[in-house]
Amino acid sequence: MSAGDWALLILAVFWAVLVLVIAAVSVKLFQVLDSTREMIDGVRKETLPMLGEVRTTVTTVNQNLEHADTIIVSAGKITHNVERISTLVDQFVSLPLIKGISWAYGLQKGAKRFRGGA
Repeated sequence: MSAGDWALLILAVFWAVLVLVIAAVSVKLFQVLDSTREMIDGVRKETLPMLGEVRTTVTTVNQNLEHADTIIVSAGKITHNVERISTLVDQFVSLPLIKGISWAYGLQKGAKRFRGGA
């Protein structure tokens, strides 16, 4: 065998080893990509039902917030009505009652003086 034949033989062995290494790397890469695809499919299978539950929860919370808004508006109206009633009670009951008590006290003092008391 000549030197050229040896060089071709070494080159052929090198290329064969290189092809085997590339084939092994390709197989490992395919396994990694396949496991990644399986993981993504698993995540998708678990995520979609969870998103449905989240949508249902958000809808329920929005409905409850609408009810809470209605309750708050009603409470505000009740508070306003109580304020108005309190003002009316003050005007029509408290003030005349205070005046009546003051007038009665004045009559009592006047009666005591009339009878000769202090």
